[in-house]
Amino acid sequence: MSLRGNDQTMDKQADTSPAIVIFGITGDLSRKKLLPALYDLFKEDILDSQTRILGTSRRELDKQALLSSVELDLLSDDQVSDSSVVEKMNQALGLIQVDPENDEDYEKLKQALDELDDHHKRLRLFYMSIPSSAYEPIVERLASHELNDERSRLMLEKPFGHDLSSAETSIKFAHSAFNEEQIYRIDHYLAKEMSQNIIQFRMLNPSFNTLWNADFIKNVHIKQFETIGIEGRADFYEQTGALKDVVQNHLMQLLAITLMNVPTELSSEAIHASKQEFFNTLNPADPKGAKRAQYNTYKNEVNNPNSSIETYARVTLTSNLDSWQGTEFILEHGKAMSEAIASVTVEFKSSEASQPNNLVFQIQPNDGIILDLRVKRPGLDNQVGSTSLDFRYRDAFKNFKSYDAYEKVIVDAINGDQSLFAADKEVLVSWEVLQPIVEAWAGNSEGLSSYTVNSKESGIT
Repeated sequence: MSLRGNDQTMDKQADTSPAIVIFGITGDLSRKKLLPALYDLFKEDILDSQTRILGTSRRELDKQALLSSVELDLLSDDQVSDSSVVEKMNQALGLIQVDPENDEDYEKLKQALDELDDHHKRLRLFYMSIPSSAYEPIVERLASHELNDERSRLMLEKPFGHDLSSAETSIKFAHSAFNEEQIYRIDHYLAKEMSQNIIQFRMLNPSFNTLWNADFIKNVHIKQFETIGIEGRADFYEQTGALKDVVQNHLMQLLAITLMNVPTELSSEAIHASKQEFFNTLNPADPKGAKRAQYNTYKNEVNNPNSSIETYARVTLTSNLDSWQGTEFILEHGKAMSEAIASVTVEFKSSEASQPNNLVFQIQPNDGIILDLRVKRPGLDNQVGSTSLDFRYRDAFKNFKSYDAYEKVIVDAINGDQSLFAADKEVLVSWEVLQPIVEAWAGNSEGLSSYTVNSKESGIT
């Protein structure tokens, strides 16, 4: 995973170390996720000392204040801030004031990057740590100022559109400036350790592959619940909602890696081809089989008594493949729930409906794999009981370093590995599948129920 050469070759490789440009470096995402991830990569010597970070913002920036805020975020996560690593970041970090619509500022940015790279070999990552609505003027000017050559990679955070039409427009615009091979659409759920392990588990444990069809699997349930509400993001959430915020991207991607045909190799091309093949088999979602709700204090938080935006969504999908006829794929997301959990549960068919055999990929918290079993209880009779085979990463691999999803995202983008990023066609077909629900829920409250904060799923009626 290391990007370092050995000590003898580092000087020769210095001009190929990446330059990472973060648009919106003072925002919450950058301070709470990206900069702590970069800190950890410097700490582990995965990023070498010649790596450079350029942060941009509309307003004048104070580097020491920014680094101090990162240290505070590290301490809030119970990490000890290492002053030597902070100094590495201090040496690597440069700040530049950029108005997204001011061409002169892009010339300053280009000059700063050129000064870092006399031999035109240094990789350039442009990370959009800003709302997706602000991408367009930046991407357009990166291209017009020739900052989109073969050295450049564009990293985009979701959402990738708000419906099928806008997604098509967004992708077409991105392609007008960058090739698809240069675009890295981030889905940090795919970069989580357990999400990566779903593909590996299926590839390395072929005994399960014979069971991976409708003859044996009743349903697949992908759930992501949060205990937090919208946390002050009223403007964003009033334009988004649970379906668009999480179901269309995170949960659809998890569904694909869970059910796609296992590729013969783990190359980016093979993984994306298998995902796309699976997505193409999904039937359009039926709004009658979907459920939406809103937690009871939401309208006050967004100061909109007429809001019809859902904070909970449950969608049931099906496939047109014969091998999956009768199997339901359930995608469920909710905010302000009683627990924070993300999991993929494969429920196998059983003669005892009340005691199914489940295979659970637990993504968070405490990631691992759980297999529920029905076994004979000890004794002279034939009483049956339930037990579990329970694997947890923290117990099985105590001596191995676990990397945060954003650390994985950064490293993979530097290495040019697009396996865990969302491809353009995947984005479009996932919107296409969900478009009937998007249209049915737009601008109305029909079928929108209410639930109390910290509800369990059963509390939503």
